[in-house]
Amino acid sequence: MPVPEKLLPYREQIVAWRRDIHMHPELGFQEKRTSALVADALASFGLEVQRDFCAADTAVIGVLRTGRPGRTVALRADMDALPMQDEKDVPYRSQNPGVCHACGHDGHTACLLGVAKYCAEHIDEFTGTLKFVFQPAEEGPAPGGAKLIMDSGTLDDVDYILAGHQSTYTRLGQILVKSGVVCAGGDGFTVTLEGAGTHAVSPQDGADVIVAAGQIIGSWQSLMTRRVDPQSPALLSVCSIHAGEPGARNVLPSSATFSGTLRTFSDPLRRQLLEWMEERAQAIAAFCGCRCTMQAQSQYPVLENDAAVTELLRAEAGQVVDPASVFVAPEASMGSEDFAYYAQKIPGSYFMYGVRNDAKGIVYGGHHPKFDLDEDALLIAMAVFLRMAKALAQLPPRG
Repeated sequence: MPVPEKLLPYREQIVAWRRDIHMHPELGFQEKRTSALVADALASFGLEVQRDFCAADTAVIGVLRTGRPGRTVALRADMDALPMQDEKDVPYRSQNPGVCHACGHDGHTACLLGVAKYCAEHIDEFTGTLKFVFQPAEEGPAPGGAKLIMDSGTLDDVDYILAGHQSTYTRLGQILVKSGVVCAGGDGFTVTLEGAGTHAVSPQDGADVIVAAGQIIGSWQSLMTRRVDPQSPALLSVCSIHAGEPGARNVLPSSATFSGTLRTFSDPLRRQLLEWMEERAQAIAAFCGCRCTMQAQSQYPVLENDAAVTELLRAEAGQVVDPASVFVAPEASMGSEDFAYYAQKIPGSYFMYGVRNDAKGIVYGGHHPKFDLDEDALLIAMAVFLRMAKALAQLPPRG
C-alpha cells in the first residue's frame, strides 16, 4: 500500500520520533521525557503549548488557531508504554528494562506530531481551531489520563474529537471503523478474605479462606450465566489468587486475596454485576466463617462512537485508501479504552488502522514482547487525521 505522496517528506522525521520514543518508553503518568519531546516539537512548529493544566502533569496539548471560521477539533494520541520486556532484535529496542512500547503508543504519538507539523506548515488549508492532545496513562493506572484531562475543562470548547489506534490484526492499508459501542467498559476488583489460620489436620478450629475463595469464584461464574441476559455480553476473569506460603502443606492460611477484571458493553449492567458479586462474596465468606473485603476500581466506561462522525470518517478514509479497504468492524471489543471519557461528552470516533506486514515479520499482536509496526502505516493514519481535521471543522457546532 503506497503512502500518500504529499506526506512522504514527513516520513523520516516521523520514523525518527517513533524510534526515539520506542527506545525510551515510560509508564503511565511517568512520561516525563516523552512529554518534553512532544512539547518541544509542538513549540518548534509555532503552536501554543499547554502543560500543567490537569492532575496528569505529563499531559500536553498543542493549539493551532487558523483565524478562519470553523469548529474546534481535537485529535488525540496516547504516550504511555507497558510494564514488560522488549524482546525484539532491532536497533530501536527499548533501553529501559521491563518497559516496552508493545501497544504502539510510540507510533500514535509520532503520527500526531507529524499531523501537527503538517497543519502548522499548511495552515491555509485548515479552518477553525485544532487541538492536538497528547495523553498519558491510557494503559493506566486508573482512572487513566483521559478522565483527568476532561475533568480539567481544557477541552470544554471542543466540538469534535478523533483518535486512531494501530492494529496488527489488520493489514497495512486497511482501516476499521464502527459506530455505536466499540469497546467494553471495565472494572478491576480485589477481594481479601481473612479468618483464623490453623493446622491442616484440624480445619474445624479455623476458617478455610482457600475454600471460601474457590466457592466465591465459582459462584460468580453462575452469576454470569444465570443472572445476566445471554444476549448481553459480560466477561468476568479472576487473574490472580494468593494464599499461604509456598511449600506449606500442612497450614491453612489466615488470609487469601484474589483479583481480576469485569467487562461489559453496558455501564448499568456492570454496576449491577459488581453489587451482585459483593453480595455473593459476603454471604459465602460469612458461611465459611471469614471476613470479606471487596474493592472495585472503575477502569474505563463503555466507549461509544458517534454515528455521524464515524460515517464521515468512513468516507474520508476511503479517500486515503481503497474504499474496499475500509471495513466496518463486525463487533465491539471486550478491550477497554479511556477515549470513552472524551466520547461521553464530545461527539467523536475511535478507529483502527492496519500495521501488520507479514513480509516484514510484523505479525505479533499488541502487548506481545515482540510487537512492532510497519511505519508506513503512520503516514496513512496521518492522512486520515488531516482529512478529518478539515471535514470536522466544517460540520455544524455540536449539540
